[in-house]
Amino acid sequence: MAGDLVIEEGDLEVLRDRTRDLSGRLQSVTVATAGDYISSGVGGSPLAGQGRSAGETIDDAVMAASRDLDDFSQSVNDSINAYNATENDAAVSFQQTDHGGPAMTMDDLRHMMEEQ
Repeated sequence: MAGDLVIEEGDLEVLRDRTRDLSGRLQSVTVATAGDYISSGVGGSPLAGQGRSAGETIDDAVMAASRDLDDFSQSVNDSINAYNATENDAAVSFQQTDHGGPAMTMDDLRHMMEEQ
């Protein structure tokens, strides 16, 4: 049986900020340049090209993960904004409820009870 998901105030903001930070950190990771070291070590060997190709493949995967984290962070931010807007709308509607007439007094309530 699955438990309830409990999100404390501020949790979504932490999630948003940490995924955005991780995305930024991943963008600075480059592996393809390691292929240059392999090339200088093995000369014209086929390993040089394979090393650079493998590095480029890893770099592409890292950049894709970085973009996905950035998109996720933005989605969490959009959820935070939507929740806040909903909460603000609800607060305003409670403050401005139109009851269609003047406030009722105790005499009004007593009169309504007597009529029933």
